[in-house]
Amino acid sequence: MITFIIKGKDSTKSFTCDTQDSILSLKKNIIKDFELSCSYVDLEFKLERPIRELGKFNLESGIIPRTLDNYKFERYGLNDKTINAVYIEVDNYKPVKYTKSFKHVNLSQKYKQMEIKDKEEVNFNINSEEDFPSL
Repeated sequence: MITFIIKGKDSTKSFTCDTQDSILSLKKNIIKDFELSCSYVDLEFKLERPIRELGKFNLESGIIPRTLDNYKFERYGLNDKTINAVYIEVDNYKPVKYTKSFKHVNLSQKYKQMEIKDKEEVNFNINSEEDFPSL
């Protein structure tokens, strides 16, 4: 379990998150619990030193990039840690939800449809100065 202590304008609240939660779910809980009128918040972490773990994302002091919103906390080294943060209200931003839908392209069908226009054979002379001029 990860504990976030979020400081607002007038109060401070504690949020407990599981490793399967994401930063975006934490931000939604902050908006709901602090009863904010904005639709999105940025988080600014206040850490004494960066949190680093081999093979995981680093967490450093400052505003966390919005591109990391959809990643789960299991991708960070935050198990059993307490993290202090401040929220910043954002009025004109809507988070983007990415889906994993890739279009499968069948290249073999594409190349079968291509036609070779000229089938005439071209012969080159390796000793010719016209075909292969000297450098």
